[in-house]
Amino acid sequence: MSHDAAPGTSRQAILAAAAELFAERGYDQVTIRDIAARAALSPAMVMKCGGSKHELFLQSARIIPPPLPDVPRSELGPRLVEELLSRSQREAVEPLARALVLRLSAPDPDSVRQQFIAGYLEPLTERLGGDADARLRAELVVAALTGLAAAIRVFDTPAVGARPDEVVRRYGAAVQQLIDR
Repeated sequence: MSHDAAPGTSRQAILAAAAELFAERGYDQVTIRDIAARAALSPAMVMKCGGSKHELFLQSARIIPPPLPDVPRSELGPRLVEELLSRSQREAVEPLARALVLRLSAPDPDSVRQQFIAGYLEPLTERLGGDADARLRAELVVAALTGLAAAIRVFDTPAVGARPDEVVRRYGAAVQQLIDR
């Protein structure tokens, strides 16, 4: 373990390790020792630079949603599905699946919920028209995408990963129906 890393570098490594572990395992299944091992630091350094497990969770559980695709609304459903599949292949944990795991395991689930609403639901609601019906449609779209993200990440469904074009065609059409009303 590295005990001599610069504080800024250590803090970045700690937050990255904590974010990965909380998203992979959930809050209850992660220890300071786990975070230290992933960050290649001592548990004492984790506590010094990152604080308690709860503090690390709050700092690392920030949900940074991807921007909505800049496409006509009539193409938004398939594009959202395509981008979700692409992110799932590139990133350790796709943001929607990460939000789901964090919400279910959070010691403070309301903070994750508020980030989720601000980061996903509000921008999509605005894009869909901003009224009460747009909010319902946005919630249904996010529910559909979260289900797909969970199928990929949590349940490791092999057909979804093996046939992305077919998933975009079929699932994207279903999401588009939710967008269109």
